[in-house]
Amino acid sequence: MADSTIQFLGIIIILLAMVISVIMTQFIRRRRDLFTLRKIAAFDVLPTWVGVAIEANRPLHMSLGSVELGGRSTVLALASAELFYQLTQQASIGDVAPILTLSNTSALPLGYDTLRRAYASRNRLERYRSNSVRWYPGGTRSLAFAAALTGLMSTDNVSANVLVGSFGPELALVMDASYRRNLPVIAASDQLEGQAIAYALADQPLIGEEIFAAGSYLGRRSAERADVVTIDLLRWVLIAAIFVVMVITGLNQIGG
Repeated sequence: MADSTIQFLGIIIILLAMVISVIMTQFIRRRRDLFTLRKIAAFDVLPTWVGVAIEANRPLHMSLGSVELGGRSTVLALASAELFYQLTQQASIGDVAPILTLSNTSALPLGYDTLRRAYASRNRLERYRSNSVRWYPGGTRSLAFAAALTGLMSTDNVSANVLVGSFGPELALVMDASYRRNLPVIAASDQLEGQAIAYALADQPLIGEEIFAAGSYLGRRSAERADVVTIDLLRWVLIAAIFVVMVITGLNQIGG
């Protein structure tokens, strides 16, 4: 009996989530100013960092790490590319292009297209430079890649580092070099060790699904804004559902 009740509740929860997702998404798209996005500190400071880079005539450094297309990190690669697209779009009004680094050759086309689209969206495609996308040999947990990024900070005189992709323990070396040069850092990784380092050392870390919200916070398109608000609402619905299931299960055990 208890199992059938839990299964029934599960079906109701799924249907309720689908209904809420459809209705709320459409409602928020029409009334975007009615809902306020929750604060994510990293997205709050990024426009300021872009402004500082433009004023100082220094490039902003962005890195995908070892993410790949066609593998387990494909979704992360696309989410990181959206973040870098938004930053490049803002920085495209300056004279110095942002630098995008990566260590997996499968992500090279994504890197080129991200920067090119950003410049094209501002009608400044003539300022796009393909050498702003740089591949350094390495791969997962590569000390060689970390060393290349450390040298890049000095040779290109970057203004800040946005390291959102796939990084392992080597991220600590990159961040240490960044702090030695008094450069601010935002970091996130799909690897447990890298994320732990990012949380402990980054000026502003990104955690979990926050990586996928760049378009909503930086681009502020109504459709993406609606998606973020809907996901936050569904999170609370899921928490409430788990609580209800726990209560029902406990009552059944006591009654049995």
